[in-house]
Amino acid sequence: MLAALPVALVLHLESDSVAPLLIVAGLMVITVLMPGSAGAALLIGYAALAMAFDDGHPLRLGVLIMIPALHLIHVTSALAAVVPVKTKIEAAALKAPARRFAIVQAISFLVAAFAAFIPSGPNIGLVELLGLGSLTVVIAVVALRI
Repeated sequence: MLAALPVALVLHLESDSVAPLLIVAGLMVITVLMPGSAGAALLIGYAALAMAFDDGHPLRLGVLIMIPALHLIHVTSALAAVVPVKTKIEAAALKAPARRFAIVQAISFLVAAFAAFIPSGPNIGLVELLGLGSLTVVIAVVALRI
């Protein structure tokens, strides 16, 4: 639930209405009450689409805050779905997920840094888009082996 607070704050600050805040709050409640449901996926998808179709630079601060926040929602809801509520979790059990989280975040920010150098505008070249797509595929294959 705490992971969704930065998401709600960024969406609220970048919107002219209170609707994104209400949508995120509703999806957050669903995610907390039913962690194995599609609530987390809907929350992540909604936030990603809202940021993608919002005006502004693609690598603005709100987007860079969203990357780790949405990934943290994904990781924590996945753990909440498989770990019983009253279970005591040892810190050593979280070592592997934390390592994967850090690696994926580093890779994500490397892709964002690479994307910062791609020209933007109506005449984006096919080569640039294919390069970014292939880099993402390579990173995904590497991340799956971790």
